[in-house]
Amino acid sequence: MALAVGAAVVLPGTAAAQAAAGGGTGAEQTTAQLRPMGNCSIGGHICGNVYNRDNRYTLMITNDWGKHGNSSTWRTLKPGQNGHHVGVKDVDGYWVGPGCKAKRSLGMRTVGPGWHKVRDGQKIQIVDIRC
Repeated sequence: MALAVGAAVVLPGTAAAQAAAGGGTGAEQTTAQLRPMGNCSIGGHICGNVYNRDNRYTLMITNDWGKHGNSSTWRTLKPGQNGHHVGVKDVDGYWVGPGCKAKRSLGMRTVGPGWHKVRDGQKIQIVDIRC
């Protein structure tokens, strides 16, 4: 579904997002409605991607780090999805909601709330989200 101008978007990790049992955050769009975005390195071949391996929570990503505060760049990954599933060729960042922590598989590093940058060539797997 496309977002209407001025539509409210609920970020993962917020009370409203958690209340939507299995329904996501309302910001989802199908692949058919999205066009791949992002500026990958080396002629468009080295891109960033995020995989949501958590089995409970959705994960918000952005396809434009410079505009990550703009909801038009956000897409929602359901458990088991990555950026390509929602039409994003180059993921530039991901959001961890207030009061939440996300554990990455590489080195089991845990990150706290806020936006986290994804560099070209990074393939980040979020394996656990705790709120």
